[in-house]
Amino acid sequence: MDIWAAIGAIPEPVLVVLLIIFVILTIYIIYENAKIKGLDGIRSQVYQYMLKAEHMYVSGEGRQKLKYVVSRARLLLPGWLRFFITDDALMGLMDIWFGEVKDLLDDGKVNNSTSLETKDDTEDDLEE
Repeated sequence: MDIWAAIGAIPEPVLVVLLIIFVILTIYIIYENAKIKGLDGIRSQVYQYMLKAEHMYVSGEGRQKLKYVVSRARLLLPGWLRFFITDDALMGLMDIWFGEVKDLLDDGKVNNSTSLETKDDTEDDLEE
């Protein structure tokens, strides 16, 4: 028996219901997978890559460090998402994360203290 003949013998409303169930199940699986790996999982891996890049390259090779981290971070993204997220967008996201790490390391809290110190230092330098 031909498979298309068997599918053709199934009433259309049943096929539509099966298709809807299949789509809902697929969306649910994608959602759960994203939730498990998630942005926080990717973020923690990127932090590890940042540390590794700091040890691999000497001071002053910031651009090479960034390229290394971006290339590794792209591999963490799902294949379909790599198509939509550019290297520039990924660099911007990592720049935000790096700022949060610097802020956390400054005084143990994420409270924008590094950006406040930078502004204060700049104002002090201007006054002198």
